[in-house]
Amino acid sequence: MGKKTTGTRMEREAVKRYLQQYHAAKQKRRILEERRRTLSADLRGPSTPAYRAVPSSRPVHPDGAGAVVFQIAEVEERIAAQQAEMAKAVQNVMDLIDLLPVGSTERTVVEMRHIDCKPWEQIAKAVYMSRSAIFNYYNAALDMLARNEQSGKLLGDCKARNKGPGNGTR
Repeated sequence: MGKKTTGTRMEREAVKRYLQQYHAAKQKRRILEERRRTLSADLRGPSTPAYRAVPSSRPVHPDGAGAVVFQIAEVEERIAAQQAEMAKAVQNVMDLIDLLPVGSTERTVVEMRHIDCKPWEQIAKAVYMSRSAIFNYYNAALDMLARNEQSGKLLGDCKARNKGPGNGTR
């Protein structure tokens, strides 16, 4: 028993990348939301008094306020699009996880890692196992998915969608 895994390294990496799409979409949404908060803070500017005793000839938000409002609106649109992308990604991940045996530890570990986005320490604590045991179950799940004919179809469909027009990275 010199070799623990039966799936090739490339197949396992392809399965792992497919499973990570929801986490990546979720991270991108966090970045966009942080950008929105930053732009909103820029729009408010430094603590501008609500009441001025003497009218100023200078506008409260010089020149860039309109641009910031436009940027916030654009970020809002991107956040909405990213939420739709997250919904699609989690559905894809769940479709792949459905190929694992229901109630198996392998499935539980993969669900906690790729749907709940939990770190390894929390997964190990939740299932009362060591991290190395969790890694063994995770790798066994990757091997099961790499060998599964249906997962090959899902991975192929995903690869084809990502190579379509307009799906390049920004």
